[in-house]
Amino acid sequence: MAGQDALKQVNKVLRYIEHHLNEPLSLEMLAKISTYSAYHFQRTFKAIVGETPAAYMKRLRLENAAHLLIYEPDIPVTEVALMSGFSSLSYFTYSFQAYFRTSPSKWREGAYLERFPREYASQDNRKKSKQLRKNEQEDGSPRGYNEFRWLDLNRVNIMEMPACQAISRTKIGPYTAGIPQAWEDLYHWCTSRDFIKQDTFMFGIPRSNPYITPPEKSRYDCRVEISEEALRHMDQDDIVWFQGGKHVVYVFEDKVDYRERSRLIECYSELYSYWLPKSGYRYLSNPIEWIELQQVEGSLSTRCLIKAIGLAIEPK
Repeated sequence: MAGQDALKQVNKVLRYIEHHLNEPLSLEMLAKISTYSAYHFQRTFKAIVGETPAAYMKRLRLENAAHLLIYEPDIPVTEVALMSGFSSLSYFTYSFQAYFRTSPSKWREGAYLERFPREYASQDNRKKSKQLRKNEQEDGSPRGYNEFRWLDLNRVNIMEMPACQAISRTKIGPYTAGIPQAWEDLYHWCTSRDFIKQDTFMFGIPRSNPYITPPEKSRYDCRVEISEEALRHMDQDDIVWFQGGKHVVYVFEDKVDYRERSRLIECYSELYSYWLPKSGYRYLSNPIEWIELQQVEGSLSTRCLIKAIGLAIEPK
């Protein structure tokens, strides 16, 4: 198992890659960021992430392109390739075909629908939130993809989020398992240091689109806002910056237990596919989830709830 220092250094590199994905990134450059030798960095990175740095970056670039092809239909394929860090259209097309088993154009036309993740499609549907039960108890008439089913537009708001600094912990693996435990571990780490107050902003960042990324390679960041006072006692490598800004936010009528998070995929799909194109905005980065942790009475266990989801946006 990787030590805390190795996890910290690899997470630092992961954040760097995230912000510079469309730029040339050599092994030597990334190793320097980690403070390790190139040989040791590559071995450590693969042990923690499950892929070499080169394979990880290529996959992220392809997945980013796949996401753009679905949700930004007006951007030409050539521009999508360049935006995703590929230097030529021919290499992008070859790589995309090899990874997704279809061409970029066919993917955009709907081939991605065949990749709906089984871990979401096969969930036991007996336990549902009140919001989802309400939606399913409606008239049952056929609905086209151009109609809203899961989102109540009265609960969609545009908000200006303040910037903040936060502690971040990354979980790699399926979104349907393990993340509540990661939140619980971070919660106890923060409460033992008196970092969590009544109004502390706790938010999750799902960094992978489950339509696209294999479940075992999905990344999720658990983040807790940190006060200026707490920052004085923290290692800066543990701190990340949340830039805030304009967000479209959907607040759930009933908070969603994280164990039911897989059912939110329809809400995300509608925000991306139907609300955004009609809104005059475009998305800027990964979605965020407003989190509430409730300690179970008489135990150290916590219940992880999702209060709202949102996307960073800007005018088109």
